[in-house]
Amino acid sequence: MKPSTRSTVRASVPPPSTTDDAPASATELADFVEQLGIGLESSGLPRAAGRMLAWLMVCDPPEQTADDLATALVASRGGVSTTVRLLVQMQLVERVGRAGERRSYYRVVPHVWDQAMTAQSAPITLMRQVADRGLAILADAGPGRRERLAEMRDYLTFMEREMPALQRRYHAEKGTNR
Repeated sequence: MKPSTRSTVRASVPPPSTTDDAPASATELADFVEQLGIGLESSGLPRAAGRMLAWLMVCDPPEQTADDLATALVASRGGVSTTVRLLVQMQLVERVGRAGERRSYYRVVPHVWDQAMTAQSAPITLMRQVADRGLAILADAGPGRRERLAEMRDYLTFMEREMPALQRRYHAEKGTNR
């Protein structure tokens, strides 16, 4: 997941509506947010960003102001501002507005996981290309010296080939046309 250089998109969203039939307890939600925050931290996100993304995935309404996020996550307004900026740059969260209101709201980008996996394709291709170049540089080297690089290239070649097929299968199962 790589930060974007494009500007933040402001969309308009309807006013909140409560749709939860069976609300979870505050303790259960807090535990979930912490667990997912730790899980996302292990994939490279700061824990605060993982916690915020986790909260935005389960909160009601799905759009939250910076003050809402600070309250829910027991975080400072400055920390929320920094974290939301990172998540917006990474295209995991988007800033939206409501008609007649000046405040900004934040929500998880629709289809965020599909987009995140698509974004991982470019680094995979780049690393495979670098591995190919390394193997060309080591063309006259013994097999032991090339083995680790060949394994990297083979793995990345496989991932580069299979990721689009996995996404197509996912969309076929979900009945989505993306």
